[in-house]
Amino acid sequence: MAKATRRMITTVGYDRSGAGWSRDEFQFSTFRIEKARLWAYFQKDWLLQMRSLLRPQLPEKYRLFVESEAILISPDATASVLPDASIARHEKATDTTSEVSVSRATAAVIEVQETRETVNKYRLLIRRAPDNLVVAALEILSPSNKGLGSSIDQEKHLRTRSALLDAGVNILEIDALIEGNRILPASLSSLAELDRNAWTAFHSDGQRKLRGWGWNELDPLPVISWKVDDELEVLVDLPLALQQAREFNRWDSLVRSS
Repeated sequence: MAKATRRMITTVGYDRSGAGWSRDEFQFSTFRIEKARLWAYFQKDWLLQMRSLLRPQLPEKYRLFVESEAILISPDATASVLPDASIARHEKATDTTSEVSVSRATAAVIEVQETRETVNKYRLLIRRAPDNLVVAALEILSPSNKGLGSSIDQEKHLRTRSALLDAGVNILEIDALIEGNRILPASLSSLAELDRNAWTAFHSDGQRKLRGWGWNELDPLPVISWKVDDELEVLVDLPLALQQAREFNRWDSLVRSS
């Protein structure tokens, strides 16, 4: 297998006219949103733009649905919280018979304040009529999917991903986040050496075919060819969907004001 190499290139992606935007704009639209802790909101905008671009490519019998799930993010339950010092409060008591002072120590009281945050996660499902069968699923990873904030959601994400693969669902997973763990299928593990990645899995005739893309911070985003069903392949234009998401909610100004 060819080893993934780290490339730092100066070519550009897309601008508002579709010809190309500067690498500074690309960094602004991804890494700065990630650092500003706004990814959960941007993720939905980007996914909805992908849905709009996919709809014209699908025959009428296919339907696209955005599945949402609310996740409560809290510190890992495995993290131990101990007091810096135990404080014993002494109370003097006088024995009326012996008149001897006795010191009694009370138990230490620990108060801990934890930050808890509810975020919404979204996944795009493609269903085929008439049986409404799920044939494909697209997901843009969130920070919690990658173990940031809590390992619980990462474990849940991996279980869901395994269940979809075992059910023969054709997957497209996009990891556009620099921070967090990268857990890829073993045959695509070399993509973890790059800043961002995407990969697809297609099931046919008892076989699973995997294909991956990797890119670094200064690289333009790829246009991904995704086989969603037998004899049906679509293009997922990541840079165009990103551009449209930026413009829809004026993300440039949102990040500047955060």
